[in-house]
Amino acid sequence: MTKTKPQRYLAAALLFWALAGFCAAGLRAEAPYKAIRFKVDVTPPVGLDLAYCPNNQIDMPIYVGGIILDDGAARVVWCTCDYIYVCGETYEDWQKKIAEAAGCPPENVFLHSVHQHDSMRVAPEYNPPAGAVDDDGNRIPLEGSDPDYVAKSIGDITAEIARLVAENAWVPIAELKTAETRVGGLASNRRILNDEGVCYTSRSSMVLDPAMQALPTGVIDPMLRTVALVKEDGSVYAALHFYATHPQSAYLRGMVSGDVPGWAVRYACQKTPDTLHFYFTGCAGNVTVGKYNPSAGAAAIVTLGTRLGEYLVRNLDRLEDRAVGPIRLFRVEINVPLDPARANPEHLAWGMRAYFEKTFDHWKRSSITRFNAGEVNILSFGLSEICVEYQLYAQALVPENFLATAAYGNGIYWYMPLAKAFDEKGYESCVAACLVTPEIEPVLKAGIREALAELIAHPGWTGAPKK
Repeated sequence: MTKTKPQRYLAAALLFWALAGFCAAGLRAEAPYKAIRFKVDVTPPVGLDLAYCPNNQIDMPIYVGGIILDDGAARVVWCTCDYIYVCGETYEDWQKKIAEAAGCPPENVFLHSVHQHDSMRVAPEYNPPAGAVDDDGNRIPLEGSDPDYVAKSIGDITAEIARLVAENAWVPIAELKTAETRVGGLASNRRILNDEGVCYTSRSSMVLDPAMQALPTGVIDPMLRTVALVKEDGSVYAALHFYATHPQSAYLRGMVSGDVPGWAVRYACQKTPDTLHFYFTGCAGNVTVGKYNPSAGAAAIVTLGTRLGEYLVRNLDRLEDRAVGPIRLFRVEINVPLDPARANPEHLAWGMRAYFEKTFDHWKRSSITRFNAGEVNILSFGLSEICVEYQLYAQALVPENFLATAAYGNGIYWYMPLAKAFDEKGYESCVAACLVTPEIEPVLKAGIREALAELIAHPGWTGAPKK
């Protein structure tokens, strides 16, 4: 029977789509991302000064590591450091050098410290000039970090990144998946208020008083959030974890340590050897492990570190699909309400005060950046010790979206409390820890809203999860 013209067109169309389907089945679809993971040992030698005490022995190695992520049009670096801080112009210098090694702009380098206290304060600018003496003629000791150590560390970090990029060590990443788990026994609010609403004591990272431990947990963000880079075979190449609590349990021991996060990452890497895990501390300025840490010894690191490590592994078992999309960055510049009256001889150590006063105007501006890739969002603060209420505020603005948070950017800024904390008193707003005015709250919240503006205007997922 002779086919009519419409039938011939239909047959040709069916043949075309059959052939197209056959060809497509024989070709591997190009992955939307590619990534490189890196990890560099930056453990200081015995004899070097840590942030608060000498390094008499090595309890646990410390690292700087992370991922380089590229979508063909944009490239970013997520870098986490086992330091208490990276401060001042050194922070900006490290961003530039890492960016040069990775092949991206400096503003695309998200550089964050984990904030362990038995570690290095990377701030050579805090050191006095060579030969400086005090009013009594005594030599002023180092107050920042050893310059040779800083130079070697960033040299090793950038050399490793540059080597991997030069060797084209990119791994195709098929998708970014996420997980959120409610964590127990690792966070409690540090600020304890009396009936008059005054902060009369602080629940630090080590609490030996049972009555203090028995007090309510207080305001925290209990969620551990994970972003996993998943390869085409379904395995997890790297996992970025975000959680808000002060990351130390045993400190001032005269030994360098990765503390609870360091132990947790080691635990997770042993349990999932094909995956590299990287830990970022969220807005934990007023949150500690104190309620759950009755010991000042190393056993606390093992107990709490194993607990956190189990949660890291658990998140890999409950990853959720997210729609892929191009890398986009939403960067907001904020005017930081610094108070120069707080940087005086009664409040800051010599080197910190001298450096802060000399460079005061430079630090009046900082940034908040939202990283976005499809349905994955990460909020990155250039500021350092931000109190947890700001993280909860961001979460409340976009409750239908996945949003992780990384704080502890430039350590020059110290604490960022709520405005009411200045009346409530307490450590976070005292002159020994805080360089801003109460105006910090409206400024920070406005910056957060601006960084999240697109998600606020268009809530929910941008695409349906894969079946």
